[in-house]
Amino acid sequence: MFFHQPQLQVKVLHRNPEIPFSLHTHDFYELVLVVSGSGAHLQKDGSHPLRGGDVFLIRPGTYHGFGAIEELELYNILISEQVLHLHLPELREINGFTELFLTDHAAIPIVHLSDHQLAEALQMVLIIQQESNYLRSAYGSGAFVYAKLMQLIVSICRIHSEHRSSTPVVDERLQRVIAYMEEHLDCSLSLDDLASVAAMSASTLNRHFKRSTGWSPVDFHIHRRIIYAARLLLSTNLSIEAISERTGFSDGNYFARQFRTHMQMSPREYKQLWTRAVPIR
Repeated sequence: MFFHQPQLQVKVLHRNPEIPFSLHTHDFYELVLVVSGSGAHLQKDGSHPLRGGDVFLIRPGTYHGFGAIEELELYNILISEQVLHLHLPELREINGFTELFLTDHAAIPIVHLSDHQLAEALQMVLIIQQESNYLRSAYGSGAFVYAKLMQLIVSICRIHSEHRSSTPVVDERLQRVIAYMEEHLDCSLSLDDLASVAAMSASTLNRHFKRSTGWSPVDFHIHRRIIYAARLLLSTNLSIEAISERTGFSDGNYFARQFRTHMQMSPREYKQLWTRAVPIR
């Protein structure tokens, strides 16, 4: 009932808020990404707590449900058996894939993503959702959806493997810095500003942040502001100039350059691409 287009056997459902579901089963894979809130994932053997950043895969025929919900927001990526099985030979070679997605254990393995990992995974999910909602065969939407889906699965497996291979202590100071960034998407922040929040020297913060995320703190904050700007482009009628100011870019030309760097297109092109009504044939 979810896969209306035979050429695209992937569907993204945004549950905000999720509602309680009793135990049920289905004949497709369901990749669940928890964005925020809390709840419990129900299985025959009991319940397992959920929080923002949790991601897991439910196999066809597995009984599961949701309960004890407190403002739980999540994305469900529904994947037909044929799609995943088509890529199984390559996916099986990836460390962690079999353990995460193919085991018959009663308890479903849950991978927890850090704030920045959740942000990157969510961006992939949003792209999958947008491309699948406006399916354009000649534009390569189907191929792009499958490519992004494989990228998401590989990323989750890598994160899981990294967790298994080491026991890193989550640096609460970096989490505090990222939370501060999310609260200040309407302005620019200097390295010294962020170092003060972290109670580190600027050089120490820069080194640890790059090791943890692959970004410098300032570049990561710019990236998050651009993602926020992209959301505003699609969800409001604000002008590009107003969005530039709302996300802390006082120079419109600088905003346009940064947007193109991070999104591979101009703000105007991005808005036209995702808001244009495209008939599905």
